[in-house]
Amino acid sequence: MALILKHQTAEAFVARVREAYRVGDPDTLVKIAQFLIARVQSGDLTEAQIRNAFGMNQSQWNTLKTKLQALISADNTIKAAVGE
Repeated sequence: MALILKHQTAEAFVARVREAYRVGDPDTLVKIAQFLIARVQSGDLTEAQIRNAFGMNQSQWNTLKTKLQALISADNTIKAAVGE
């Protein structure tokens, strides 16, 4: 589903997501990681927009992106193990 923003720019939205990530609890961080990676994959947000909102250079973004993907993988592993 496309990201439709009516009352703010994509940059303003990503800045809000950045702040939520900064102060979020572990469950929130996983949800934000899933959201950000999905939006980049769908083309709704660019890596440059996220990188700028987080105040990162390309190398720092690559490190964060790896962490986000690891969070998603860990969450998937935990969800798959429920009920074993």
